[in-house]
Amino acid sequence: MKKLMTLTLITGLATAPMAIAQTSPSQADRILSQGTDYGITQFRSVEFSDGGYDDIELEGWMNDWYVELDMNGDGTIRKEERRKYEREPYGLSAGEIQDYLEAATNEGMATVDEIKVDRRGEVEVEGEDDTGRELELEFRKGELEPVRIKRDD
Repeated sequence: MKKLMTLTLITGLATAPMAIAQTSPSQADRILSQGTDYGITQFRSVEFSDGGYDDIELEGWMNDWYVELDMNGDGTIRKEERRKYEREPYGLSAGEIQDYLEAATNEGMATVDEIKVDRRGEVEVEGEDDTGRELELEFRKGELEPVRIKRDD
């Protein structure tokens, strides 16, 4: 019995950082609200770091500033960086991100590691399904049907 309890504890401690590094698509709404409240209007990337510290990284545009925020899980900002760019901002609104997360959920994604969009309008959502297998989905901006699905065994 002691061995079983010890093994359970060790397993829990070993997997805890992975659980902290991800979030469910429904929990992402709170994080997007914090980014929107900060002033981000177009998100380029939302990442739940796998360092095991409940870290969240938001990148996007606030007017003509490119903003990078490192946040704790409770929304406090640990680090902020802003840069002026003389190029057209691109990204997704918080509502568009929620739409892609819902589409990812419909494809079997249970937890999200990262969602990002590039300048060409390719949207990538990375995470895991409910069995813990890695799942990557690629969309075109404006379309909620994936153009690529990759599952790791």
